[in-house]
Amino acid sequence: MSKTNDTNEESPAPALEAWELAVVDVFVRAADMFGMRRSVGMVYGALYCAREPISTQALQDRLALSRGAVVEALQFLRRLGAVRVHLKIGERRDFFSAETDLKKFARGFLKEILEPALEKAEIRLEQARDSAGTASAATSDFARSRIDELARRKARFAEILPLLENLLD
Repeated sequence: MSKTNDTNEESPAPALEAWELAVVDVFVRAADMFGMRRSVGMVYGALYCAREPISTQALQDRLALSRGAVVEALQFLRRLGAVRVHLKIGERRDFFSAETDLKKFARGFLKEILEPALEKAEIRLEQARDSAGTASAATSDFARSRIDELARRKARFAEILPLLENLLD
């Protein structure tokens, strides 16, 4: 982004082109599918389409999002390894680009989202088992059968994670 001579402000960011809107929509739908905020898909999609690293302000302008939404999305994407930070000499702000190796993005998703979710599910299932023990006999049997079914499904999913990680290699 260019700077004016007198200030540190960027020139207004151009609106997204039709092809960029279509690509952003792909990432928004993917974010929705995985339970992420739409802003995460929008920010990643805009970065994915960008030729050069973009500042937070330019992302705000191009996507018509609040600063908070953009910053939160960038932080999340950085945790996943989906965004790279670029420093520009003479600039106090950071610029961002998309990690276009989607394997890294997927690997980050597995480590940052799925694995912790499985760990939390294990804790909650134990709590559910404990609570089911205090219910009436008929309710307790039904509750335990449902909890056991969930535990089996969770265990199967946990077995698949290493396979998914191997597929990414």
